[in-house]
Amino acid sequence: MTSERNEMSSKAYRAVMRLALALLLLVFTSCSTVRSKRVSGAVTEAGIESARELEGMANLLELPVAVVDVVAKKSINLLKTGERYSKTGQIDDAASSFLRAAVESRELLIVQKEIPGSEAERALLTLHNSSLARFAEVWWSDPHRKGSAPYHLINGNHRYEIRLDPASDFPANFFDETISSDGVRGKGVKHIGRAGLGAPLVGIRYRTSEREREMANFLPKGLHMPITLTIAETREIGKGEACRTLVSLAIHDPTKRDRISISGRSISLAANFSAPVLIMASGENEHLTGLFGFLNARRHAKDSGIYLLEPYDPDRIPLLLSHGLISASLIWREIIPELMSEPDIARRYQILAFQYPTSYAIAESGELQRNELEKLRERYDPDRNDPLSRNMIVAGHSMGGVLSNMLITDFDTRIWREISDGSFEVVAADWPNKEAASGLLFFNYDEATQRAVFFSTPHRGANMANSSLAGALSQLAKLPKNVLLGTANFVTKGSREGLKYQSKARKLTSVQSLRPDSPILLAMDKSPKKQGVRYHSIIGDRGKGDTPESSDGVVDYWSSHLEGAESELVVPTDHRSYKDPGAVEELKRILRLHAGL
Repeated sequence: MTSERNEMSSKAYRAVMRLALALLLLVFTSCSTVRSKRVSGAVTEAGIESARELEGMANLLELPVAVVDVVAKKSINLLKTGERYSKTGQIDDAASSFLRAAVESRELLIVQKEIPGSEAERALLTLHNSSLARFAEVWWSDPHRKGSAPYHLINGNHRYEIRLDPASDFPANFFDETISSDGVRGKGVKHIGRAGLGAPLVGIRYRTSEREREMANFLPKGLHMPITLTIAETREIGKGEACRTLVSLAIHDPTKRDRISISGRSISLAANFSAPVLIMASGENEHLTGLFGFLNARRHAKDSGIYLLEPYDPDRIPLLLSHGLISASLIWREIIPELMSEPDIARRYQILAFQYPTSYAIAESGELQRNELEKLRERYDPDRNDPLSRNMIVAGHSMGGVLSNMLITDFDTRIWREISDGSFEVVAADWPNKEAASGLLFFNYDEATQRAVFFSTPHRGANMANSSLAGALSQLAKLPKNVLLGTANFVTKGSREGLKYQSKARKLTSVQSLRPDSPILLAMDKSPKKQGVRYHSIIGDRGKGDTPESSDGVVDYWSSHLEGAESELVVPTDHRSYKDPGAVEELKRILRLHAGL
């Protein structure tokens, strides 16, 4: 009878906890969900408005008024016509209208002599870029584009032949769809872009069943990345009725170049680095995603892995980002565009993100990260010659920082020594999960990781992990059987001889791993870092200026401070130090330092 009451009490307690969590979710969801929508008409309207502005600027461009006015009026008509055709599904007519407006406004850009950066040039660039962006959206939607024959369009008495320029960074058929970045509206991601020439687009390559091997390390929504389309050249080809304008298009990766030449003049390459992240993250809520990943690791384990944000580049240095407890990779949604927008950093680095269920015990998450890195190297760098296998940087927030620290720490046998004074082979001789446990206790540091950046990281644990609420929350987590098996010997249920550490919890989760008496944290604090590695700390003090007695509200300074760090920056934030502008600038500084920039 007593056991039945205890079971009922336990069920009631779990129900109350779930209700409390549901109420918390209602508070967080409304303000933290990323939203986006596509407004192609806004791109067309921007082009039309710019054309109207141009009508009064002929004298500034040092061109005949008649020439400018004709192009401006014609562009307005072409954009309106193209939008109308687009809405009725007349793809060829829509594409030809937008392309003609782009080609003719480009001709003005070539011959105009206005001072770069002026209002007149801005209006002309907006007209051209908007026209080209709308052409791109329509053109990519045409199935005939994927054929081997040349692509032709007719607009009135103007004939066009479309070809891809040899200098293009991508094949014509690499992206399945493009979206004009300037037509993406939403909230949750700060706009970060670059003004200049070209149509900023979101290039999308979907993760289909036929591409499963190719895209195994991309998010389920596929690849969404910033690209910029430009007209590299126009010239007349053919004679008589076969006469037509050859339009050579180039698809650029704006992370690899930031300037382009037009008629011998160097100009900034336009780009929008936020739109791909905004589209990818749309509908996601970092609090919900993190909490559901924590509570139901069984379901979310399949989404674990190291994800690429752009095609793998064997020449660029990987920067691996790891999120923290009850969190998700979504937290990096503003840092990623910030880094991509810096030409010198973007040319030298490629960003990777580690996604994992955060209820796993730290030892389990660490093993998962090591295994995923090994799989990534086997797939992309089997010869181990790329920076992926020789020169990597890791950065982690909170518990993700602990995982990053594990990659550069020489534990030797110290984790086991915190658990037992006996020989592992003797103590674990009869364990049914001996092999699984061994992988969690004995492992090498990562040879490729040369530098680490820690955001608000509890290297020595957090007292908050000792709270009853944290303990109760951890017991609600549903873990996969293989994860439970790996740590089964370290819980009091089925106590084992020879162990000086056993958790009082029914199962081990990340919460127990983050307590100050956690064996893995105690061992990490006593272990040396791998030879030659550099590391940096970024720590929040909530603006109180009371370091070394400070805290970010979750992690105290005594836990986040590391002796031997090459640098330590205290920022006036709470636990989310990665959001501080000074912290982002510090990360950029560290990346430049590492690359010798």
